[in-house]
Amino acid sequence: MSHSPWFHRRPTLLPGRPIDAARLYLGFVGLGGGFMSMMTVMYSLYVVRDVGLTPFQLVIAGTALEASVLLFEVPTGVLADAVSRRLSVIVGYAVMAFGMVLMGAVPEFWAVVAGQFTWGFGFTFISGAREAWLADEVGEEAAGALYPRGARWRLTAMVAGALVGGAIGLAGPHLAFIASGVGLALLSMALAFVMPERAWRPAPRGERSSWASMRNTAASGFRATRAKPVLVAAFILMALMGMSSESFDRLWAYLLIEEIGIPDSVNDVLLFTGLQIGAQLGGIVAIRVVERRTSAGGRSVTTALLLLNAAIIASMLAFSLAPVLPVAIGLGWATIWARNAEEPFFLAWVNRGLDPATRATVLSTIGQANAIGQIAGGPAFGLLAQLATVRVAIAAAALVLLPALPIYARERRRADREADV
Repeated sequence: MSHSPWFHRRPTLLPGRPIDAARLYLGFVGLGGGFMSMMTVMYSLYVVRDVGLTPFQLVIAGTALEASVLLFEVPTGVLADAVSRRLSVIVGYAVMAFGMVLMGAVPEFWAVVAGQFTWGFGFTFISGAREAWLADEVGEEAAGALYPRGARWRLTAMVAGALVGGAIGLAGPHLAFIASGVGLALLSMALAFVMPERAWRPAPRGERSSWASMRNTAASGFRATRAKPVLVAAFILMALMGMSSESFDRLWAYLLIEEIGIPDSVNDVLLFTGLQIGAQLGGIVAIRVVERRTSAGGRSVTTALLLLNAAIIASMLAFSLAPVLPVAIGLGWATIWARNAEEPFFLAWVNRGLDPATRATVLSTIGQANAIGQIAGGPAFGLLAQLATVRVAIAAAALVLLPALPIYARERRRADREADV
């Protein structure tokens, strides 16, 4: 008699028709990005103009999100490895939906913080589990090619989501949050009927219900991370990326609205919708450019990551000094484009050669480093913005990434040596 739980005794979680894993991955990555974009296109305008958060409060809201990631990233990764990656993804989208609705329904600082914390909690169910599920279902090599393609699909859908969110935002920015949450909830329900999980099987019931087994899975993931130099480097790099990105992500809109200023003749909802669309379209182009100039080998990907990090540092520094709105918009876009291109290739670089048994846990451990960096840097940069200026905080955040350059250079040399063996 099978010891698998009921949700592994059928091809889908609930009775339905399973969809090919590669096509489904592209589909739900795109839809998830589109629904999220409906909210993010209005987030900065909503929290700065309507809720009235200060620079320090803006960063604290982001720190709440990252604190939930730090607390739950590895436990949910272990659950994905020990119970079900499919179930983890489905639950994640449902929890994220609740966080979106909470932020839009209550325009208060506490609700923004609680919504961000809930959103982060939901994201931890998806982080690592989604990519591990794909690698198991289609194989590592095929998954490595799908990650950049999925990123392009996500960014394309985010353009559409930004248009929809902007249209909704004309009636009220908070409504875009609620619509985003409803969309994510519907996506979660749909996946329960169409998402397969054929290539992976859970541990026997006795082991799966044991906390000791989960601790062993987590410990195996941590040991795998420490044992591979590339994963140690990835952990450090992700922490630096988190520390740097937190300041920019939370403060760039404040700089545009409060320090540079938006002319009265410009509709701010339409402006932020255009900013989001430009960011995603440029990101699509950037990913495609990098994709055409890299191969599956470690050296070309590492070289691309090195150059992208240099571009992020330069554009962030220039953005912090931008004197007028058009210049600031262009430099802000350049920063976002480079970061959008960096994400899928960093994931492919880290994911090579991971043990399928602990893949989700290892990826969650790397993802947790981002939360550590954001929690460590966020409040400090927020306080710096409050005591000095937002420009100073963003410039300092750019300089935090400087140590990443020699690390990538070292990893490129390591890839050369491995290729020569």
